[in-house]
Amino acid sequence: MEKILYVTDAVQMNMQCLDFACFLCNLTHSKLTGAFLENLENEVRSKERLLETAIGADLPGKSVKEIKEIYSEDNIRHFKEACTARGVNYAVHHDRGIPIIEVIEESRYADLIIIDSGTSFTEGEQRTPTGFVREVLRLSECPVVIAPAHFEEIDEIVFTYNNSRSAAFAIKQFTQLFPQLRNRKAVILGITPPGKTIGDKYKLKEWLRTHYTDPVFILLESRNTRQRLLHYLLGKQRVFVVMGAYGRGILSNLFAPSHANAVVNAVPHPVFITHG
Repeated sequence: MEKILYVTDAVQMNMQCLDFACFLCNLTHSKLTGAFLENLENEVRSKERLLETAIGADLPGKSVKEIKEIYSEDNIRHFKEACTARGVNYAVHHDRGIPIIEVIEESRYADLIIIDSGTSFTEGEQRTPTGFVREVLRLSECPVVIAPAHFEEIDEIVFTYNNSRSAAFAIKQFTQLFPQLRNRKAVILGITPPGKTIGDKYKLKEWLRTHYTDPVFILLESRNTRQRLLHYLLGKQRVFVVMGAYGRGILSNLFAPSHANAVVNAVPHPVFITHG
């Protein structure tokens, strides 16, 4: 992996997300490109909202455009300083336009996107992942990682698997992008209704043995896949969660609007999502 894209609202940058992005860049020896999104054509946030979310001193007499420019420049400066302090090679793209269009165009020429689940360009509060982030997950032309709110280290990788093509593709893509994690504990997690099983698990485990030291296959039974998965992941620490194509299979239930808040807020781990 060579190019990681860090996606952020130019006005409001999440430093925890940036810290995680720098960790992955140092792990993979990749360049970090900061995509600072400025909603130039359709800004719906009021001056008061921008000042509230940007966290800074009041700027009396400044227009919305001037406030955005001031905070954008400040955040870009902080981004450069943070990357330099962490020894990360970086580039900056200040994308002024329609945020989702800018991100999808950027994703075509990136190996991976890292984004904060709360990124939004609307006026009101939203559950996470926000509508904007769900659109990124649905339309991105490269894998997406939803960064954790807090991060220490990666000791274990949990590959969610439901015997689908998209789940297998996600496992292979993650493994190819992160060969540096081959010595971490690798768990293949399958959840099925009672009495059911997952086919070809032996072939999958055989393939994983060529990439990971000692992969483990865990098969759980439950009539409520989402609830069982959340319960399992809540009992884990320092894990990286890998899932298949957004909007299909297990994810179609897991990231439905009614469950998004529970998934992202209840499971404090980085989540890797790709299309199959």
